[in-house]
Parts: sequence; C-alpha cells; structure tokens
Amino acid sequence: MAFRQCGLERLLRRLDGRGYRAYRELKGCITRVDGFEIRVVRVQPDPYAPPSVVHVMGRLEAPDWALEHPVALADYLYRRLYRALRSAAERMGEGRSGFLSVPRPSPVMLRRSGLEVSSDGRFIARIWVGLPSRRRRVLGNAAMELLLEKIPRAIRRVVEGLGGRDLEEHIRVWRLQEELRSSLPRYRLVAFVGDGSILPRRCGTCEDPLPGAVPFESPPSLRVEIETSVGAVTGMGVPRGVTVIAGTAFHGKTTLLEAIQYGIYNHVPGDGRERVVSLRSTVKVRAEDGRYVSCVDISTFIHSLPARIDTSCFTTWDASGATSMAAAVQEAVEAGAEAILIDEDTSATNLLFYDERSASLIRRKTVTTIAEQAKSMSEKGVSLVIVSSGSAPLLAAADTVVVMEDYRPRDATREAKQLATQPGGADYKPPSPRRLVEAPRLEKPRIRETWLVARNLPSPLNLESNEQLVEEGQLRLLAALAARLQTLRGMTLRGIAEWLDKTLEEEGFAGLLGRDIGPDYAEVRGLDLVHMLNRIPGVRMGKTM
Repeated sequence: MAFRQCGLERLLRRLDGRGYRAYRELKGCITRVDGFEIRVVRVQPDPYAPPSVVHVMGRLEAPDWALEHPVALADYLYRRLYRALRSAAERMGEGRSGFLSVPRPSPVMLRRSGLEVSSDGRFIARIWVGLPSRRRRVLGNAAMELLLEKIPRAIRRVVEGLGGRDLEEHIRVWRLQEELRSSLPRYRLVAFVGDGSILPRRCGTCEDPLPGAVPFESPPSLRVEIETSVGAVTGMGVPRGVTVIAGTAFHGKTTLLEAIQYGIYNHVPGDGRERVVSLRSTVKVRAEDGRYVSCVDISTFIHSLPARIDTSCFTTWDASGATSMAAAVQEAVEAGAEAILIDEDTSATNLLFYDERSASLIRRKTVTTIAEQAKSMSEKGVSLVIVSSGSAPLLAAADTVVVMEDYRPRDATREAKQLATQPGGADYKPPSPRRLVEAPRLEKPRIRETWLVARNLPSPLNLESNEQLVEEGQLRLLAALAARLQTLRGMTLRGIAEWLDKTLEEEGFAGLLGRDIGPDYAEVRGLDLVHMLNRIPGVRMGKTM
C-alpha cells in the first residue's frame, strides 16, 4: 500500500455528512499526533462490517532491562493496550461506530501482531477501529475525536510510566521461565514442574487457577533444583526417555499432562504455572478418525495390511484411529519434535499397547505398538510422556512411572518394574524426510470457530486437533499462512518449520504477512504450521531423494 501524509482533520471535515463509503479516502493516510505516527491501513465498507485497522508507531521510554526482553515487554504492553482501549471505546453511532479494541489475551505470553516492540524501543500498535456513522453517513467530528484524541490518549496510557513493579515482575517471570526451559537439556529433562505450582483450572473452559487447589509437590526421588539468575527453583524433573503418568480417575493425571503440554509457553504472574516448562519441541498427539494423510511412513507401527497396502508411503483421505495416530507421531518426529505427549483417553489404544494373552486368538499381528517401540524411540532421541490408567505393557516400557494420588505425584518406578515385564523389543524407524510437492491454492481461507474453511477446500479442517494452541489469533495466523502454501513448495517439512520460527523471530509478523495487517494474529511454532499442512486435503507430499 502507498501511504501519504495528509491533514486528517481537514479531510474528515470535508467528508462529514457524505455516504459511509467516503471513508475510503482515509486509506493510506498518515498523520502525526503527540509524537505518534498514525496510519489508516484498512477501511471498513459499512458501519456493521468488521472494523477498520489503524497502526500507531512511536518510541518507548523504557528501562534497558525491559528492552533486553522485547517479547515480554510487548506482552506486558499489549495487556495494557487491551484495557486502555476497552476504557476508551464508546458507542458513537450505529453498528461498530466508536469501537476500539485488540483481541483479548490469554494468560500465555506470546508475540502478537497487536503490539510489537524492537530492542531499540520502537513499537507498533495495530488496532481495530469502528469509524463512526449515523444513517450510514460519515460523522466527521466523531471520527476526529476517535482518531486524533482517543487513540493517542490510550497509547500514552500504555507507553508512559514504564518501569514500575508490575513490569519488573512480568519481566522477572519471563526470564525465570526462559532460563528454566534452556536448562532442561543440561539436566537431561523434557519438562519441569515447579513445587508450589497450581495446575488445575477453575473449570474445563476457564483460564484461571482453581481456588483452593492442592499445590504441586514433587516426589523426593524426582526432585531437581535448577539455578537461575532470579533464584533457585525446585520441582519435579520429567527425564528424557519414557515416562508414564498412572493412577485412578480424577486424581490429576491429565491435569499434569496438560500443564506439560502448555509448558511450551511462558505464563503471566499469578497463572499458577509460571514454573512449569517443557521443551518448545514438545508435541501432543491423538487419534483423529477420518483425517487426511499424505505419504507418511508408518511402517514402523503398522504393517502387513490386507491387499498388501504400502505403509511406507501411507496415503488416505479417511484414516482410522490407529493409522491417524501413527501418522501424527511420525509427522511430529519428522518436523523436529523431541518429546511426544499421549493421553490414553484420546488415543487409539490398539496402537498404544497389546495384550499378549490374546495372541493365540488373534494370529495375525499388524501393529507394533508404542509400548513395544518406546525403548527404541528413546534411544533415537524421541522421548514419550504417556498418561495411562495402569496398562501393564506401558508400565513395563517406562523408564519413569509417576502415580498421581489425591493430586500428588509419587515415584512408582521400582514398583512398576516388579509388576510388569518388558514387552518384546522393536526397532523404531524414524520417518524419512518429506517435501511439499503440491498444495492447493486455497481461496480466502478463514477461521470459523476452530475450523479452517476455504471456498475450494473439500471439507472444513478442524484445527482443534492441535491441543497446544491457546488463542484464536494463532488459528488466524495459520489460516493466513494457508493462503501462501504455494510459496513453500519444494521445501522439506522440517525446513518449513524452521523457516517459520526464524522469520517470526527475526522479522516479526510483517516478515510473514506483509506490513498492512491487523491486530488479530498470535505466534505459532513451525511445528504447528506443519501440523496443519499435513492435514489439509489435497496437499501432496513426496519423499526426498
């Protein structure tokens, strides 16, 4: 888009009273107010349509210790921006007139397109703005108040007076989690759960910690102390290899696994999970009946199928529970996952373990289970954390067994080894690298709840299968990237994942989507893009030579 300097006040006086579409003359307009540069990037066609987008740019007066952590600082400012815009917004006519907002943040610290900060203190805020009208006529004076007074006043509230205790605590908690996560390889851990953490949420769809919940207390045999620049932290280390979290229902198994799966993110002060971290390359997998699969080597798990179906390049438009889960594991490992999380409740149990007592009845074995492959997988650098009520083959395959009782973990590794014998060993075969051969040119991909839809997509794709996404902005970023799949052709899946991670870190959202974007995007990992890419019907993968 070509931007131009304009007298915004004079322009709005000229447009006052004209039809609503006259607002289009604002697009590309740049003006300066109180040291901020304001750009009108997108103009809504109607007062009831999705709001316009305005960018505000300026420079922060922030302490050096905050500027050293621009992602944490931007997250802190974004939360202030969300509150400031809510306070400033008021109805100024019909439809969305007077609307000011950015998407509501979750308790997770993320890069968001709504506010980005560079290490030299420059910032850009991207805001939804409802341009005011009555009877679909431009309200010039109200628009001047909105653009030239309310928005600059809200931005001042956000960026002034930085350096207080709230910001200091926000940065401290960010640093703590970053240092804990970076320490995991040194301690040969895939995850760490700090003592005193509050893992349960207030309800199944709530983000707040459960009041009165039992604080997490690590078993002495698994307790680790990690030194950080903000103090030593003790907690339960989840070691590399195979870990099984066992126990009866409603005692906290899945709650612990969920804390680990969200440990890929940093959490805000007061969330209760500020000292729970896991490797960023941790991936939760599940069975997905009916999903699309393109040329995935699942032969290490599934073989000897009827009609001599080739499972070394398995392709289907309608995967079963076992084949979909086998594909998910292989796809995650191929893209760079170092730890795989599995919950028995959402798995194909015939892929998890096999009851040897049925061998005389079922004479043909077509599945080599995860329990049988677990030892070989860990030897080849893939750790497993599995929730199971008490499957003997899984317990036997585990290097570490944690039993949850009354929401407290107990190390039961020695007992488990006495109860169960190691299942027959198998040689895990890591997947061969694949490259993106062909991708459909999706027409206007968008998000509808948790579904990716497009005009030429044969059926909507449910992105809820990626349980590690926490904000709608992440879904929107994936949908925006889905429109650009053609540019990724020829790249390997791991190459695509690395490209996204590097671009987002070095160039921000503008490097991915261009500069004329709104506030409605949040960061995803390259692993998340590959997760979606593997499931889009019509995407064709091929093995590298």
